[in-house]
Formats: sequence, C-alpha cells, structure tokens
Amino acid sequence: MTEPIDEQSEYVPDPEKEKQAKAVHFMVSMIRLLGVILVMLGLAIVLDRLPPMPPPVGYVLILLGLVQMWVAPVWIIRKYVRARVAEEEIAKAAQGTDAP
Repeated sequence: MTEPIDEQSEYVPDPEKEKQAKAVHFMVSMIRLLGVILVMLGLAIVLDRLPPMPPPVGYVLILLGLVQMWVAPVWIIRKYVRARVAEEEIAKAAQGTDAP
C-alpha cells in the first residue's frame, strides 16, 4: 500500500465470481422475503384472521419466519465467504508451488 495511487494496478472484477455473488445475493433476498411472508401468515393465524387454526401453529410460523429472516441469511453468507477464502488460499498455494 506504499505505492502511489497512480502506480497501483486497477481492480478488474472476475465475471464468474460476480455472477456467483449476484446469485447468493438473490437467494438471500428471497429467503428473507419468504421469512417475512411466514411471519405475516403466523400473525394472521394468531389473530384469528384465517380459517380455524390453533394459535400455536401461528407462533411456530412466526418463530420459523424470524429464524429464516435473521439466522439463515447470515449462515449462507458466512458459508459463501468461507468457500471463497478457501478457494483463494488454494489458488495462492498452487501459485507458490509452481514458482521455482
């Protein structure tokens, strides 16, 4: 980082990695949206807005929706980042063994 800004190489994104990142982002967004839908469905059941269903079913749906909105996306993103870091470490190791 001691190089002047003019001499630093320009970042060129890898199209394959960008495609993977967009897919993960889309998947996480859909999971969160489905979690919101589960919470709303659970609230409707608890408040007796739907055909007769016992309130515990609504509470279970609310709990599942909250887990799906908060826990699942974090888990998926961490798994994706770990895979990317491992992939980069393998690439670095392969470059290190190829050089004499």
